[in-house]
Amino acid sequence: MDRHIPKNEIAEILLRVSNGDEQAYRIIFESYKTSIYSTVFNLSDDEFIAEEVLQETFIRLWNYRSKLGDVDNFDAWIYRVAKNVFLTKIKKTAPSSESLDLILHDIFVEPVSYSDVEYKELEETFQQAIQSLSPKQRLTYQLIKIEGLSRKEVAKILEVSTETVKWNLDESVKKVRSTMMEVLKNLPLVLILFYLQKK
Repeated sequence: MDRHIPKNEIAEILLRVSNGDEQAYRIIFESYKTSIYSTVFNLSDDEFIAEEVLQETFIRLWNYRSKLGDVDNFDAWIYRVAKNVFLTKIKKTAPSSESLDLILHDIFVEPVSYSDVEYKELEETFQQAIQSLSPKQRLTYQLIKIEGLSRKEVAKILEVSTETVKWNLDESVKKVRSTMMEVLKNLPLVLILFYLQKK
């Protein structure tokens, strides 16, 4: 578990890091490593990517240390760095990656009352992405991703081949993911973590 740093201590620790204090740097690392790693792992389902994002995030932190005094909200800053590293890496993965499925499933199946404007933006964008699908793709997506049916079951319900079901599912996932990735560029990684913690 991460050992959270009290807000009244973070400024002093960051000042020490900015002066090259490796012990203070280790304190920051130990405080954030688990949440950053687990968030990226849940998004990518890939230990290697999670470890790479974690390492590169803290390499960037160390390289940026001389300017840490200008950072007003360190929590937001460190997660933004991790988010940018993750998005850069995920764009290089195969289109079949299931990186966003967990988030999409949570938003649709278990919507919660949350006043944050960014959450509403994400939820509304997801609903629009679903509605923009063709009727067959939308129904296939809902039956498999939302209802949890198998491709074989959906093929029988829709009276089509399993190959057709697979094609419609792949296309719908690709379109929804593409839309959501555009939105995630402008949202903090901590908001993504909020969804994952609801599981």
